[in-house]
Amino acid sequence: MQYTTRLASNPSRLQFPLAVDGPASWQAVSADVGALGSAWQTTVDLSHLPELTEAHIVVPSYACLNTGYQYPWSLHCKAPNAANTLAPIVPAATDKWSGFAASSTDNNAISAKIDCWHTEHAVRGLSARLTVYLPTSTKAPADDLLSLSLRPLNLAQVELPKRDAALCLQQPLAISQMGADARIAKRICSPTATAMAVAGARAAAVWPQAIATCLDPSTQAYGKWPLAIYWASLHGRLGTVEALANWQQALSVLRAGTAWVCSIRFAKNALPGAPMAQSGGHLLVLYGIEFDGEEAFALVMDPAADNSDQVPRRYGLQAFSDAWLAHRGGAYLFAPNRYSPSQGGAAMPAGES
Repeated sequence: MQYTTRLASNPSRLQFPLAVDGPASWQAVSADVGALGSAWQTTVDLSHLPELTEAHIVVPSYACLNTGYQYPWSLHCKAPNAANTLAPIVPAATDKWSGFAASSTDNNAISAKIDCWHTEHAVRGLSARLTVYLPTSTKAPADDLLSLSLRPLNLAQVELPKRDAALCLQQPLAISQMGADARIAKRICSPTATAMAVAGARAAAVWPQAIATCLDPSTQAYGKWPLAIYWASLHGRLGTVEALANWQQALSVLRAGTAWVCSIRFAKNALPGAPMAQSGGHLLVLYGIEFDGEEAFALVMDPAADNSDQVPRRYGLQAFSDAWLAHRGGAYLFAPNRYSPSQGGAAMPAGES
């Protein structure tokens, strides 16, 4: 099955290209947070869903505009009785708040990945708990967005967009990840793609900060999904990581005028025209779909290209859909920017409440 819920503390303030279900309900956490800080908790109840079979992916996401916020997610199920907590998301060069529960180990029902969970057996009675630490605010989060999405890990068949769905946004500024230090160049597709999708004409200028923010200290990897969303929030762009299951949702985002980042993987020579022959996991920007005669193409900015001139590419839509939606369907989605790519700039400075 496929299911997504999105909540925001103030939905009326939020412009997001996909439906937001309502406000989040925050409860204060009684803990030592210092004179200027606070901690809050909310629970997303999924117990109304039917039994979730094995081989599903569950993707949590959170972003807010409070300075220095930190958070972990935990997933709980009643049958079998199990819980699993992901490692906290913490700003770079910052110690995690001592009040967070320890990250849990895998169990027979749910396995924790770097940024999501996989169901290993059938489970029911699910709920997800989010704990947020705000080091500079005594009030509950006010400008934020959380989501929880789930779908089968693999989809056997995906319906492609029809000709009337063709659209093309302004092409984002091109950045090749291969222009970075050779020691990390092949590992930084996530921050590179996110900078292109979020920062307009300033993408190249803020790209080094994106790289630094997306380095996960525990794994030394740059591709941890929620760290890209965290960096975008520093530039006033609220976003989510979601496991999409169809092209309709993706097209809605494009129609709202927002390019977005998708996670793909493909076997050798399965994505013709790609700068890599194959990939077990890669992030790039989608900014349009076009038709040439009877053929359909995804218009992308692929950061793995050797140089910025080669970053804009178009991939056959069927091959691209197979690489993206057939497995996981991971995507970084963002609220619209008030600037066009040619104007550049962040949407607003990150604020405090």
